[in-house]
Amino acid sequence: MQLDDAPRRRGMGAISDLLDEGGLLIVSLRHEPIPTGRRMLDVSAADTIMLAEAHHPQLLLNVCSDSAQQINRTTGVTWTRLAFRK
Repeated sequence: MQLDDAPRRRGMGAISDLLDEGGLLIVSLRHEPIPTGRRMLDVSAADTIMLAEAHHPQLLLNVCSDSAQQINRTTGVTWTRLAFRK
């Protein structure tokens, strides 16, 4: 959520190259109203899945949930957890 599109694409390629066949990649995406003055990008699960699969890891898990912390739940923070296998 701190990387623009181009660095995110390069990073996913680099991570994929580091994974052995059968290796797992687990990603947590935080979704929330972006606080004023804080640099955060809204990164969707769908975009992350397409990006990963373009580098060959296949989606195993896509789970959305509320934050575990009460203060985050009251401000609308949710999480998407993704798991991929190469």
